[in-house]
Amino acid sequence: MKCRICGSPIDNTNLNRCVRFPICPGFIDEITLTVHSIKEYVIFDLETTGFNKKEDRIIEIGAIKIKNDRIIDSFSTLCSPIKNGKQMYISAKITELTGIKNADLINRIPENEAVKNFMNWLGESKISVAHNGLKFDIPFLKEACKRSNVEFKFTHILDTMLLSKALNYVNNGNIPNNKQETLARYFGIKYGAHRAINDCEALYQIFRMIKDDAVNINFSLKKFKHNVDTTILDTSE
Repeated sequence: MKCRICGSPIDNTNLNRCVRFPICPGFIDEITLTVHSIKEYVIFDLETTGFNKKEDRIIEIGAIKIKNDRIIDSFSTLCSPIKNGKQMYISAKITELTGIKNADLINRIPENEAVKNFMNWLGESKISVAHNGLKFDIPFLKEACKRSNVEFKFTHILDTMLLSKALNYVNNGNIPNNKQETLARYFGIKYGAHRAINDCEALYQIFRMIKDDAVNINFSLKKFKHNVDTTILDTSE
């Protein structure tokens, strides 16, 4: 058996991870449910002051709950990035990327309250879907929960970036990369401003397309549902 991401062998003695783990996050487990059997999940996205989970802070959380392929609820909040008791300011680069300005974050709830509200909103939902979630969103959210003394509730994540790599859209679809906005254009999905809730709504449609493509080519997506406690990659080091 080979890793579907890089083609290297799978290490059967190490949770069926790719032998290049953690350089390559490839991970296959025959026991876990297939993607199509998952009926309830949460798509979520974070906007942050930067890319270091320990030094930067969350400025926006967006999420939608899916049940039987239908959106049943949504969550969206801006939050003030506070570090060591002081207000943080976002850079022009982050504003350009997200459309969020420093003025938008004045008098918003702090990160710890936003994270608590989000975890409460999840209810019994344990499975998450995010794009590049293994390397960014999950580690960032886990760190924020730790700072805020809030229980982290997600147990598994489906990373659509890894799924798109496994389905080889770059070669098969002749696209330059596996970024979310690139996949949206490829699938003909309208992609608005790079805000958290907009990203979630676009990813909902992308994920449905990916699942359909997997069926059309008879591709097994077993164990792209990663356990968040064993397969998270630390990107801050």
